[in-house]
Amino acid sequence: MKNMLTHSFTRLVEKAEERQYLRIPFEVMEDIETITIAYDYTRHRISPKEEGMTRREEINIIDLALEDPQQSLVGASGSERKEIKIHENYATPGYHGVPIQSGTWYLVLGAYLIEQEGCPVSIKVTQKRKETVLLRGDTHTHTVHSDGWYTVDEAIARARQDRLDYLFITDHNSMTSNAYLRSYPDLTVLPGVEVTYYDGHYNMFGLKRPVKTYVANSRDEVLAIMREGKEKGALVSLNHPCDKSCGWTYGIGSDVPCDMVEIWNGPFIPYNQASVDLWHEQLCKGRIWPAIGGSDCHRAELFRNVAAPATFLYSNSRAGSDILDAMKSGHAFIGMNTSAPVIYIAMGDARMGDIYQGAPMPLELRVDGLAQGDEIRLIDQTGIIWRNKPGACWRYETSIEVKDSIFLRVEIWRELFIGMTTLASISNPIYIR
Repeated sequence: MKNMLTHSFTRLVEKAEERQYLRIPFEVMEDIETITIAYDYTRHRISPKEEGMTRREEINIIDLALEDPQQSLVGASGSERKEIKIHENYATPGYHGVPIQSGTWYLVLGAYLIEQEGCPVSIKVTQKRKETVLLRGDTHTHTVHSDGWYTVDEAIARARQDRLDYLFITDHNSMTSNAYLRSYPDLTVLPGVEVTYYDGHYNMFGLKRPVKTYVANSRDEVLAIMREGKEKGALVSLNHPCDKSCGWTYGIGSDVPCDMVEIWNGPFIPYNQASVDLWHEQLCKGRIWPAIGGSDCHRAELFRNVAAPATFLYSNSRAGSDILDAMKSGHAFIGMNTSAPVIYIAMGDARMGDIYQGAPMPLELRVDGLAQGDEIRLIDQTGIIWRNKPGACWRYETSIEVKDSIFLRVEIWRELFIGMTTLASISNPIYIR
């Protein structure tokens, strides 16, 4: 496969190296998602049958371990496991899931027992390159660690059953759930917390404990806690800012240290449209402000379930760090559920969330999964500048001439019943400078 790099070699372990740990260096390239290491050697000698019996003698025992470029231990598995896999999100038991840094890593062979002639060890290192993937997931969910109904394990199991690619757990003011998170090859589970005040909520993503406490009784204290989380490396998103019962009342000026805004929370009811309008108003002022959505699911309810809405991410891989980067970069669109129309827009090398700088050129638009009656709307600072109802189709593609736009974003509206429409998908913009 084009995205696989494989290096095979043999290391002869000498008898004189018995009872030593041998570091075997190997190079890891840039932008690697997973490392798989397999090794093999002759452990037993089978002697010919004598008097109807076969003799099986253990002649070599070689243990396995792995260190990263700083020679920090990633894990060890003794001599019983012949293959290990390392990913940022997960790893073979006995090993930690760690970010895959480029540089020199070290395979550690523990030469516990070596026969007199030495023991050739066959080693195969396979590196899988990262590649852009479209991931469907939920940025805003709750468990029994706050006011949800599901344990962490139950929330993860439901997400896997629903075939989500990623899931954030964001309990109200509680970070205890983050100790129980576990990712799988088919589901990346990431830590978060919904910092909750009587005058507004916001999510912090990416850290198990981004702040010391949530307790604050003034605007200055609230913003100081936000800054504390950001300084530690968390991403911050304002939640449901126009919800009349728990909207954001601390302002959205430059002194508010938020990276993103949640413009779609649960079913698309009027306060979500107000949040979209607020976001759009900021875009018209020239602000670069990535948007996300979240189900805010506490339990299965009518119109409020996990990944309804879903935030779709164009991510460089399934690794948690790439998921966070896609959110921060605005490489995302929001859909009513995981089967919502898929939006792709580009101008030259710029895609949604990017800044386009260059000569005027058409916008390339692609939408997958349109239903009969769906209307595609292209929007800039002046409002809707193009619309079309292509009809039900698996894929619709077009090129649209634009002029004097400072941003371009897409909405897709769906007719549920005669006279009743809802937002089906909404993209982040391409910003034009």
